[in-house]
Amino acid sequence: MADIKWLMCSDVHFPRHDPRKVSLWMDVLRYLKPQAVDLLGDIDDAEETSQWAKGSSKEGFSLSLTGIDLTKEFLREIHEIVPRADKHFHDGNHGWHRHKKWLDQNAPQTLLDKVYTPEVLYEGKKSGFEWHEYEDPPVHRFGDIYAHHGDSISKHSGESVRNDCLNWGVSVVRGHSHRLGRWEQTYPIDGRSIRGFEGGHLCDPSQMKYDRSPNWQSGFLFGMVSGDDVLITPIEIRNYSCMIGTKIFRS
Repeated sequence: MADIKWLMCSDVHFPRHDPRKVSLWMDVLRYLKPQAVDLLGDIDDAEETSQWAKGSSKEGFSLSLTGIDLTKEFLREIHEIVPRADKHFHDGNHGWHRHKKWLDQNAPQTLLDKVYTPEVLYEGKKSGFEWHEYEDPPVHRFGDIYAHHGDSISKHSGESVRNDCLNWGVSVVRGHSHRLGRWEQTYPIDGRSIRGFEGGHLCDPSQMKYDRSPNWQSGFLFGMVSGDDVLITPIEIRNYSCMIGTKIFRS
């Protein structure tokens, strides 16, 4: 079986994204032409249906929300570049998860009648993506690695994914924390290890008003799958540049 290139990103938060970071990730996608792509949640910010918008002029839901439109276009662009890739869209605590909760409180019949669904909003199936709800357990991807947006939030990189790995008992790639890092625990008696990777973010922190002093790191995850071996590297974005192997990308 041929080796598989696996590219991931999380926490884009359209329309609070950083266009240059997203463009950089897309350049990497075009260069690598990966056989697998995972979006690890919070691609759509869904500010309008959040608790922060409640009672304000921003509160409300529409299929024409900018975050929905930009997420849909993002999926389309990925599909155009890697139409045959194994593509997965993992919902986060933003996005459909927020919209669904708001609709359940304000327009429940639209959910019962399936007027609004993740596919209606994002058209993921049209773009070749398999959808995963935020409430679902982590999804097995390759070798020992499972994927999810993430549950736990801690103050420093690596801590959040550590908590999820220990709670779930599996190795995990995830987003949610906006931090870039890895964690591992080995069990030498039986040779096991559990690994965790946090995928950073592609958003614009200056637009994220809920954290006064965000300890966040821009970046994404890149992996190579060779049989049962999965090698994953957190890729740092610094000054709108990143490095894959010996190649430097700039935006």
